[in-house]
Amino acid sequence: MLSDSKGVKKNIIRVEDNKKNKMVDLIAREKELTIFLNQKKIVKLNCSPGDYKCLGVGFLFTAGILAGKEEIKSIKTEKDSVNINTKVDTLISGKMNQISSTIEVSRQYPKMTLTDSNFFDNYKINPGTVYHLIAEMQEKASFFKLSGGVHSCALADADGTIVLFSEDISRYNTIDRVLGEALLKDIDTNDKIMLTSCRITLGIIKKIMNADIPIVISRAAVTDSAVRMANLYCITLIGFTRGKRMNIYTHPERITF
Repeated sequence: MLSDSKGVKKNIIRVEDNKKNKMVDLIAREKELTIFLNQKKIVKLNCSPGDYKCLGVGFLFTAGILAGKEEIKSIKTEKDSVNINTKVDTLISGKMNQISSTIEVSRQYPKMTLTDSNFFDNYKINPGTVYHLIAEMQEKASFFKLSGGVHSCALADADGTIVLFSEDISRYNTIDRVLGEALLKDIDTNDKIMLTSCRITLGIIKKIMNADIPIVISRAAVTDSAVRMANLYCITLIGFTRGKRMNIYTHPERITF
């Protein structure tokens, strides 16, 4: 990958009208920023690079931890972190434990390899199924048509049938809603397809990895960190799926022509 401060260029396969072409695509960069409050780690955020001071202060303010600028004693930024010191230690352990557990979840993921033949030999879909499913998800997005202010997410099978669907103002919430419903209804997800209207970031792909879903399809862009993680864990990641066009970023073996 070739990179600059804001984006990363990657060789991909562009599909239009069932024809494959190699091209270079620009993928948005994604960074992990650790926020410290009075030398205590608060949270790790996935974000675009740069302007960490404003991001750190803004996060603490919207979380209700900082009441105003007058409470700040000093701010120090490093390569991947920002430490905000306050005149009074405003860290409330109960509140921060709740915030931390909501935003950052740790899990050891089993790394799949190319020798896991079930994921490549036995699970394949054609481009028509990809286009059909995205169109079906858009058709189900009734509240988005009214408000334009929500994200959509769906779980589908390889036959092109949507099993579960959700809408929410938060793209993270749409993933959680669908996977939570699948869990409660005992729906297997390791043979399903995840559809989403949102940009696929590292945070999104990590959530989807919890369900061992082999194919992720989005109408929007992907980030370089999401591409790396999807490639590492044998997830077929598809973005910019619109009409009869899609970008296959990782593991194109599951898409048959």
